[in-house]
Amino acid sequence: MQYFPSHWQGFQQQTSLEGKLLALSEQLQRVCPAVDRFSIALHDEKTDLLSTFFSTSESDEAITRHQIRLHEVPSLKQIELAGTSRVINDLACLKQQDSFHSQTLLKQGWRSSYTIPMRYSDCFLGFLFFNSKQANVFMGESFSQLELLAQLITMAVYEEHKQAKTLRAAVQSALSLSCGRDAETGQHLERMGYYSRIVAHQVADRHGYGDQFVDKVFQFAPVHDLGKIAIPDYILLKPGKLTDEEYELMKSHTLKGAEMLTDILEHHGLASDRSSQILRNIVLFHHEMLDGSGYPCGLIGEDIPLEARIVAVADIFDALTSKRPYKKAWSNPQAIDTLHTMAQDGKLCVECVDALDAQLSEVEVIQALYRESNI
Repeated sequence: MQYFPSHWQGFQQQTSLEGKLLALSEQLQRVCPAVDRFSIALHDEKTDLLSTFFSTSESDEAITRHQIRLHEVPSLKQIELAGTSRVINDLACLKQQDSFHSQTLLKQGWRSSYTIPMRYSDCFLGFLFFNSKQANVFMGESFSQLELLAQLITMAVYEEHKQAKTLRAAVQSALSLSCGRDAETGQHLERMGYYSRIVAHQVADRHGYGDQFVDKVFQFAPVHDLGKIAIPDYILLKPGKLTDEEYELMKSHTLKGAEMLTDILEHHGLASDRSSQILRNIVLFHHEMLDGSGYPCGLIGEDIPLEARIVAVADIFDALTSKRPYKKAWSNPQAIDTLHTMAQDGKLCVECVDALDAQLSEVEVIQALYRESNI
């Protein structure tokens, strides 16, 4: 078992990632009081996006909901490739750089920084940044404490993502039972996740949610249709329009999915976890409409959880722009116009539709990465 000094072990008593990170922040202030904060940015290998994830800064100083492709930041890319940390003991040297991050650091009065590539179990997770409002802080004995802290932070983030991936994998294992039964492919599921993240990234702030909420929506959107496993083939595979009776059975996939998910969550001991609640809301409510015309509960407006409103927009957009046996793929402008009409009619969330519309260039990147083989 790996040994950690007793004054670092308090974080292990925390059950949530945020609790662990805040506990480590308190320990940081005790052992390295000149280091004012740490923050985390996570990397997505598929899209090369580096996204803010967590910061111990006050809300007015924290850099949140910021994304950039790693290859567009040569200094960080070099750190990732070399696998070594970087110390800047006088950030005044960044005055000539016009990057958003550098200029924000200078504007907020930060004087020194310590950047560490986060690696755990052969996985590159992203970067950990320590900052101080004093120059020449990152030298001497403090490094031994910061290196230990960096290990604990990296481990905590890795374990959280491992748990989320385990949960998603458990659901996807169940979904794999229906492979070949549904026209919706694995590519559709991947696109769903990325579209949902694009929207969540834009709207989370207005609803008091942070980067971790965005990440959970991204992780769990692809398993929204878990309940379709329980739908008979003659309905799921029917090429034409469903009868009223068949449609009622199809609609039951949301309730059946929630029932299956409850069993999966209880099996993994995660039934009361916040991440699990986000997943449950996505599975159960992604067909609700703001005017109450959706199913299964006929929820209205903001009674529908934000994560479900986000996934509804992503799901409909991908359905419209995907080729099916009974339809051709619509163009992105055609699909967006339809989403706007549905939003104006009070069915879809206006801000979610606007958020997707505003990022169509990112949508096209995802479509290129996860293009259907038969298109």
